[in-house]
Amino acid sequence: MKLNQDFAMSVETILYLKNKKTTEYTQSAEIAKTLDFSVGYLQKVMQTLGRHGILECKRGRIGGVKIRARVVTLLDLWNATCGGLDFTDPDLAIMEKPLKAFGDAMSKVVIYSKAKDAR
Repeated sequence: MKLNQDFAMSVETILYLKNKKTTEYTQSAEIAKTLDFSVGYLQKVMQTLGRHGILECKRGRIGGVKIRARVVTLLDLWNATCGGLDFTDPDLAIMEKPLKAFGDAMSKVVIYSKAKDAR
């Protein structure tokens, strides 16, 4: 299965911010350089995560991003970057059970928790 590039970048970004263990804003250029991402494309992904309440984005010279959500699961990132698992096309009715199982499994994988670091 080939993962969506936005989803993969969002997972790596959240893990980077989690491991940095700071409450300060981190600039996108620093994240992009460390993770070998295009700064422009990473900013687009981070804006998407910001619109979904996962990241807090601050513009300007002292701006950057930090994790806003108290808990971030793989399903949260999937929904933000891939548009969710809503396959209502009648031709895909056979996929309803597998997609539900996939969504349930992803919702259990916590990659960030403000209360404690869950893996």
